[in-house]
Amino acid sequence: MNFAKGFLGAVLTIAVGAVAFSQPVVWVLSIEGEIGSGTVSYLKKGLAEAALAGAEACLIRFSTPGGYLDAAMAARDVILEAELPTIAYIDREAYSAGALLAISCDRVYFAPGGVLGAATPVYFDAAGQLVEASEKEISAVRALFRATAELRGRPPEVAEAMVDPDVEVPGLVERGKLLTLTAVAAEGCGYSDGEAEGLEGALALAGLADANIVRFEYRWVDQAVDLLTRPEVAGLLIAVALVGLIWELLIPGFGLAGTVGLAALAAFFWAHFIVGLAGWESILFFLGGMLAILLEAFVFTATDFGLAGLAGLVLIGLGFYTSMVGPFTGSDQAVWAIVSVSLGILVAVLGTFFILARIPKTRLRLGGVVLKQAITSRAFEGRGAKVQSPWIGRVGVAATDLHPVGAGDFSGQRVDVVCEEGFLPKGTTIVVVEDQGYRKVVRRVKEVEG
Repeated sequence: MNFAKGFLGAVLTIAVGAVAFSQPVVWVLSIEGEIGSGTVSYLKKGLAEAALAGAEACLIRFSTPGGYLDAAMAARDVILEAELPTIAYIDREAYSAGALLAISCDRVYFAPGGVLGAATPVYFDAAGQLVEASEKEISAVRALFRATAELRGRPPEVAEAMVDPDVEVPGLVERGKLLTLTAVAAEGCGYSDGEAEGLEGALALAGLADANIVRFEYRWVDQAVDLLTRPEVAGLLIAVALVGLIWELLIPGFGLAGTVGLAALAAFFWAHFIVGLAGWESILFFLGGMLAILLEAFVFTATDFGLAGLAGLVLIGLGFYTSMVGPFTGSDQAVWAIVSVSLGILVAVLGTFFILARIPKTRLRLGGVVLKQAITSRAFEGRGAKVQSPWIGRVGVAATDLHPVGAGDFSGQRVDVVCEEGFLPKGTTIVVVEDQGYRKVVRRVKEVEG
């Protein structure tokens, strides 16, 4: 008898567990406030983890006034490519970019009083006034809304009327008015699958009343992406990356400067890759620019033109700029991107010259220690007495900028030289302190003792 009771209890436990295990799971994501770069990383991670966890669907709750179109377009692609059904719940409002994301979902439900639409692209002009975008930009956004509606089987002209006031939808909106849908109007034109009070009500309408809800919260990574893609922060990353990397290119060895530079560069491209702005062309521009600067520093340094270095800075600027703008970047954002890149490069150039000109005389310049040891070591040290060269002690003038390699002029005789300080400007009086045969090691005359 006891055995029979125990067996029956085990069977019931397994049955209850199986029922609980078969209960569907729905992940809930929330888009609140302005849509930006962090929204893209948030949606990408949330939808991917929901699919990996075997969720039945993903419900996205909207309460947003809109945001940046480039970020919205990237987020739209994330939703369209989701591996599980997506449900939009218009909790309060989904304006502008939020409307695009909402109609990208498979189903749309409204909370009482929810609104959807008003998606005309706008931007801030030089005076800080909010103005409507050009006809070209409106046309591109209108096509984007239309294509999204068609893909989800919704009337495309309704989506177009949300963007362009010149689009008229009989019985819904007249020409010259921008369309914003209420819950009732949306259901009448095929843009709502029902009105529900709260998330549970929306899930009940979707046939998921018994589903377990898993909420996916906004993470610090998403906040970091938002921060790193801001123009002022991006400009700072550019300056730090270039100063660190150019410093390591000019001075032998690899140290703290290069590590910090690589970290800043990685943070910049990582954040802009996540939001879909940076592409491989941006990386190629940047690498081409760094190669040109390498050539300027070590191959063409004895010339006076500096064309390779100039071309390198232009290519690097293009690499950073193309990583910060997209097809729907507003003119104000494009101007900010140009300013950020230009200031970042300018600060990097000035910082590099300051470091090369000032820090070599201090103990803080770790690279200078490596350089001095490298150029003053003797290949045949200990094998015999050093042969005194007639070049030792000769005084001349730097014929080019020395950073550290360049050319010196000694009574009309031009030879390749390398300076101990790391950098000396053209025209500096120099003296030969070591003869390496194919080039001479020099320093400033005022530093020669005796």
